[in-house]
Amino acid sequence: MSTPESSEEACAVLHGFLDRLACVAKTDTMDSMASSDLTFTQFRVMCAVGASEEAISVHEIGDAIRLSLAATGRTVDSLVRQNFLDRREDSADRRVKRITLTELGQRFLDEQLAVKKDLVTAFLAGLPDQLRTGLVRALRPIVDADVDFFDLTPATCRPAHE
Repeated sequence: MSTPESSEEACAVLHGFLDRLACVAKTDTMDSMASSDLTFTQFRVMCAVGASEEAISVHEIGDAIRLSLAATGRTVDSLVRQNFLDRREDSADRRVKRITLTELGQRFLDEQLAVKKDLVTAFLAGLPDQLRTGLVRALRPIVDADVDFFDLTPATCRPAHE
């Protein structure tokens, strides 16, 4: 019977895996981003808007990506001018502006996600069957769990020793 890996060992292995995967992805992702002329901050704003299930306020975008309200507002303005985002008044409070992706913005995000999906698909296709199966078996309980292990707030994510 094997002993469980420590958090430090698991962290080192996962970091090593993700770093190597990220290195492979950098060229394709950076080429795709560079061809768009978007800044990294603009891309982060678009991702925050795209991740929201409904229209989101400028304040909520700034909170999501830890950017000041002024910087978020300027970035949103730029993306509206480029037709990546749409801004409309909130029906309940005209002082609040609600932001959504335009068709162009959604298409751009979809293209970015496709680059990453293609990379992961190629990586997984190159793994021997036994390793691919083991990887899926290890990740499925985490991804399919009723608990959101990706929520790192103190109430839901406590160290293993507690």
